[in-house]
Amino acid sequence: MVSAEALGSAPDDPILLNEPGHYDIPELAYHRDPLRHLGGSLSSTTARALLPPSCPALADWERRHPTYKDDYDLGSVTHRLTLGAGCPIVEVEAPDWTAAGKAGRAAKADARARGAVALLSKDLAKARAMRDAVHADPLAHALLTLPGGAPEQTLIWREGDEGTWCRALFDRLGDPSVDLKTCDSVDDDHLRRAVWNYGYYVQRVFYGRGYRAVYGTPVDFFFIFVQKDPPHLVRVVQLDAELQRIGEQKVDEALDVWRTCQATGEWPAYPPIGDITLIGPPRWARTREDYY
Repeated sequence: MVSAEALGSAPDDPILLNEPGHYDIPELAYHRDPLRHLGGSLSSTTARALLPPSCPALADWERRHPTYKDDYDLGSVTHRLTLGAGCPIVEVEAPDWTAAGKAGRAAKADARARGAVALLSKDLAKARAMRDAVHADPLAHALLTLPGGAPEQTLIWREGDEGTWCRALFDRLGDPSVDLKTCDSVDDDHLRRAVWNYGYYVQRVFYGRGYRAVYGTPVDFFFIFVQKDPPHLVRVVQLDAELQRIGEQKVDEALDVWRTCQATGEWPAYPPIGDITLIGPPRWARTREDYY
């Protein structure tokens, strides 16, 4: 593992990497893509955005114009508190952002500019409650405290015969590795939809490939889901063989799209370009009796 200190950079300085391996670098440096001087690297987030229902044009725009939404703040702080590493936290003591006024909004903007997160006191209390719920779950706590693991670690590797640069930021890197997710519900149906809709099965395969490339062995991988609302129920999840098989196909597809776009400099939008698209009813509507 190579640390930010060993690279000779302060947390706010640009960090550029040139070799595959395991790195302990700030989250902000990871999201800036430390391989951008080599043409850029493919992340799990961009890989998912290259594929339907998104498209390469959107994926390229998002990686070149990264935005951070307020909706992410609660999850980011929950990660920081639960994992013990990540973004610095700034508490804003106000019931809401309107009451926080100009000073509160300035604190939020300043925090975001330096890679921190400003959170209202009530939301910080919710994040702390989720942290406590995760660590109160015996299995989740055991996974997050196993010897040999470390939070917020970056793997850099080259994928395939083409040597495509890839990167992954692990919530907790080790064997097993763990990813923490906040969610609206931890019942089976909600979890299935979340894993599918957010492409977590693609993430699992992508991270697994990174681990194998760096360490030469496969890795067990678990998701810990914690419900955002009280009582903050917790579930530990592994993906079955079918989902991983589909994930392998999607990762290969995303790599092909990425390589083509990188080689041609073209990032296509939704096809067919310039044609009128004929739209019919959604699939679910075809099964409803009132449709007929």
